[in-house]
Amino acid sequence: MLGMSGLGLSVPRRGLWFSALMVGMMALLAGCSLRGRSLADLPAVPPEVAELSANLDDYLAQYKETYHLRPRPAADPMNAAEAYLRQYQPGPLPRIFQTTIIYDRHGARLAEIMDEGYRTWVPLSRISPHVRDAIIATEDSSFYTNPGFDPRRVVGALMQNAEAGEVVSGASTITMQLARQIFFTPAQRFEQSMDRKAFEALLSQDLTTLFTKDEILEMYLNLVHFGRLAYGIEAAANLYFAKSAADLTLAEATLLAGIPQKPAELDPLTNFDLVKARQRIVLDLMARHGYLTQAQADATFAEPITLNPAAEKPPVLAPHFVHYVTAQVNQQLGGVDVRRAGMRIFTTLDLKMQTLAQQIVAEQVTQLRPQYNLSNAALVALKPGTAEILAMVGSADFDNPEIDGQVNVALRLRQPGSAIKPVLYTLAADAELISPATILWDVPVNYRLDKTEEYTPRNYDNEFHGPVTARTALANSYNVPAVKLLDAVGVERMLEGARAMGISSLNRDTSWYGLSLTLGGGEVTLLDLTTAFHTIANAGRYQAPQAILYTTGAPGGQDLNMGSPSGEQVVSPDSAYLITSILSDNTAREPEFGANSALKLSRPAAAKTGTTTDYRDNWTEGYTRYLVAGVWAGNSNGAPMRNVTGVTGAAPIWHAFMEGVLADPELLETLGAPQEEDGWAFIRPSGVISTTITCPPGIRCPETEVFTRSWLERMGSQGPLGDSMITANMHTVTVDRGNGQRTLGACSADEGETHQLVRMPFGLTRALPVVKDPRVAQIGITSPLPPFPGSTRALVGQEVDTLGLALDTNLDSEVLRRIRQEQAEAMRWSGRNNALLYVGPCDQAENVARFMFGDSVRQVAVSGYQPVAESEEPDADALAASPTTVLPIRSGGSSSYNVFGVAHDANCGGTQVIGQVMDADGQPVSGIQVKYEDDLGNFSQTTTNNGSFSFPVLAPNQPNTIYISIQGGNGSATVPHLQGGPTSQGCHYVYWRGVD
Repeated sequence: MLGMSGLGLSVPRRGLWFSALMVGMMALLAGCSLRGRSLADLPAVPPEVAELSANLDDYLAQYKETYHLRPRPAADPMNAAEAYLRQYQPGPLPRIFQTTIIYDRHGARLAEIMDEGYRTWVPLSRISPHVRDAIIATEDSSFYTNPGFDPRRVVGALMQNAEAGEVVSGASTITMQLARQIFFTPAQRFEQSMDRKAFEALLSQDLTTLFTKDEILEMYLNLVHFGRLAYGIEAAANLYFAKSAADLTLAEATLLAGIPQKPAELDPLTNFDLVKARQRIVLDLMARHGYLTQAQADATFAEPITLNPAAEKPPVLAPHFVHYVTAQVNQQLGGVDVRRAGMRIFTTLDLKMQTLAQQIVAEQVTQLRPQYNLSNAALVALKPGTAEILAMVGSADFDNPEIDGQVNVALRLRQPGSAIKPVLYTLAADAELISPATILWDVPVNYRLDKTEEYTPRNYDNEFHGPVTARTALANSYNVPAVKLLDAVGVERMLEGARAMGISSLNRDTSWYGLSLTLGGGEVTLLDLTTAFHTIANAGRYQAPQAILYTTGAPGGQDLNMGSPSGEQVVSPDSAYLITSILSDNTAREPEFGANSALKLSRPAAAKTGTTTDYRDNWTEGYTRYLVAGVWAGNSNGAPMRNVTGVTGAAPIWHAFMEGVLADPELLETLGAPQEEDGWAFIRPSGVISTTITCPPGIRCPETEVFTRSWLERMGSQGPLGDSMITANMHTVTVDRGNGQRTLGACSADEGETHQLVRMPFGLTRALPVVKDPRVAQIGITSPLPPFPGSTRALVGQEVDTLGLALDTNLDSEVLRRIRQEQAEAMRWSGRNNALLYVGPCDQAENVARFMFGDSVRQVAVSGYQPVAESEEPDADALAASPTTVLPIRSGGSSSYNVFGVAHDANCGGTQVIGQVMDADGQPVSGIQVKYEDDLGNFSQTTTNNGSFSFPVLAPNQPNTIYISIQGGNGSATVPHLQGGPTSQGCHYVYWRGVD
């Protein structure tokens, strides 16, 4: 903008005289007389003023170069003002900030969000005529007749300013005030310079030629500040009177009309008397200019004024959800800030359900906190079929900084514990690796991760349950079968499937995750995990969580109509139903959870809990046919809780919320759910069949089970349990290894007694068993299963026999070791339960025996079928110590051992000290005595078997330090636990290496 220095002048007094002269010149140029007075009547002016007048042409040229109002930038006033502001006042978009209002699915207001202030642009037709009259009478009585500036007022101001010796009147019309708002920066607006005042007058004249008076008045009334961050008459009416500008009474309109003069001082909420006095002036001006009679003005002034009792910033309902929606809209709008956009966002949230969820979360946390040291919880509820977010509670108390209440835990990474297991089982079922009746061996197993570290999963109850069905394993959340199943599926395939089902937060490289992934070893968000459960509930179809139904008023016409995307079928409906059947089977989970746990609802419901190491996180995820909900409970800072599990921490919250919804007819209507119990059963797809099964003794299973049609076709005449059991003519196989004939198992032949037996476990490491024996070929499995789609873990070995191993197998040695370990445990179970295991065709019995026991086999005998005698001990240890194992056992060897390393695994699911003693060549050594001692006086000892040993931590809930020592060792290896606090739950590994 051209200043005095730009004219080559040195003018020390920039304010009064230059402003007065230029305004006067503009008035004279407009043809205005001085009403009997001349410039000679004014005080003398400096000589520089005359020089400035001579340069007026240059001054007008500078204006034309600086301001370009033509052509008119938009048809409507708001977008025209926006275009000018973007040109002359760059900043965040949109430049005309407006309040965005967020609603729930029924139109209930959740929040008004803003940036610089509150504003809602309304056309002039939606503004009370009382407001228009009061503003014009007060600010610019000649508004509808002047050319943008009022010559009479300019001359009057000129006289006042000259006589007062200071600027006491600016003579600004409504149009001039509008020009100041649009074209000048905040700093320029307060300058009392000649150039600013002249430009203001010129701009107002140009605006008058481009816009109608009503358009100018609309822009002014929507831009002017009414105090308390209320910009525009609509925001002011809403703030001070909780109504629209269209509904303002004369008394209310005249009270507001006086505020823009000094919005900081004229605050009705804190200085009502001053504002009331200003109203008196407004009413008198209206009477003077003929809008009212004096009597009407007096009567209006006497009317009582009732201000909005909630005039402070309106509360934000569902604040975590509101912030989530705001972030989503910002992402989709690009460079537009939704806080400024003036949008109306209609969300998927049900405010009544949200209020219920918030109340239950707060009440349950308050109730559980003293006993469990549980201070926070979060809840997410989705609508099946659309994945619409019906409720999102991010913390127990948004306003409580002690729990970081403003942090939305529903979007924070936490370890899910066993709550992620259904994702794995769904993927395994979808690949037809298992059925609900598939037998998984819950027996000890350890995985050698590298030369110094092993991973030994443990069940939550620190027990092993032998052969269990997949239904029992998942329903009771047994860890060991889940880890074995993940080893079969592969971590890569598990990650791919979990991401496809909605867990995008598992976003690290595959190498970062291990087998503990299925026990919660990877961090996820509550929203992601609940989305994955929605995928299962939604018949295997993934849909991204929906928070927005539609929007209006977006800048540039970018309104969002989210609708209900169809999603993507990521697992089959049949597989999803199998998992739903398991998770909704209250009888199946009774062994671990009891008959009346918090997972049982008054309507059919599928549910799964999760608990992480040291009780840092509790989870419950579950769904009915009409509602999916997930709950996390714990402490925001990750501090451990006290002996609380998913079923005692998170499940009560989940249960109370679900039952609260079920009991509310209005919420059921929102869900499209019937009030009666009929109609709540999960719908079984046509590809799933329920059939009667017979389980072997000692294995828990229902009388009827569900299977996919494709599974039954593959199993053939052997029936749905063909992958785990076999029906054939059976004979008993015994092996003599120098200690007499010992039972190995049963084999099939052309003749003999027909029996149904459990197969010797083969491990789920690579494939289902392949039966090549023509006498049982009717089972229908004739070749290995293909690898999982997208998985790099191809099948190993050319052909697989009934043991799951080829006699000339190419299986890697570590896999072979684990399979032998599992088979040894299976033989122990066989002896304890007097139940033979099927080992293969009888004509291959000797090959099978030599494969299992190597050259130590002296004789193999096949005889009539006879179960294991109760007094006979199975030859399990011999199998485990077979010379064909990868790490042959050595007894003794070194005379001294050094500590090779100490490691810790917080995600192993138990509280154990596990170790291994190896000789100088790295081979395991049996028969070494190991001692356990701690600071509390506890003592235990054992002997290594296959080089390994383990101890349960004897004081898991007290500060402690444990010392492990071995025969011939160099002292003790210290296994430190948390000093000064409860002992950390987890597995701790100690290794010794022999010294020659």
